[in-house]
Amino acid sequence: MAAARREFWGLDDSIGYLARIAFRRFSMIVDRRIARHGLAAGQLSLLCNLSAEDGLAQHVLSARLGISEATIAVAVRRLEALGLLDRKVNCTNRRETLVFATEHGHSVALALGSISNDVNVIAARDLSPCEISTLVDLLSRAIQNLREESEMIAGNATDGA
Repeated sequence: MAAARREFWGLDDSIGYLARIAFRRFSMIVDRRIARHGLAAGQLSLLCNLSAEDGLAQHVLSARLGISEATIAVAVRRLEALGLLDRKVNCTNRRETLVFATEHGHSVALALGSISNDVNVIAARDLSPCEISTLVDLLSRAIQNLREESEMIAGNATDGA
């Protein structure tokens, strides 16, 4: 049974508004669940990425997670101070810093990594597998459309420089 929709200033049909509200609710629940471990959702995403594939450059993490390089640098320093990450200069490109999860970081990622999945299960509670697949596909396409537009805008900004 479909939930009743409440129009909010005409925004209930806005993809951006609904995506923002969904993201905020996901983040709030994940943050509450991991806060007792001293981490935020973004930090956990960073840690889980490094636990799955160690030795990534900060700029690669930035692109992969869709977070600015400055924000990644702050998060890496914080997680390094907690003993969850190590940074090393790339021996083949000395301008690049590679980031590695420590043994403790791997164990924390393993212990907390299921939290995001648990929240996804909650969000998908009344959705069929087909609806979930469709939702993921549609959101992925919307993200790609916005990525292309962003790249075009960035390209136009540099054309005038």
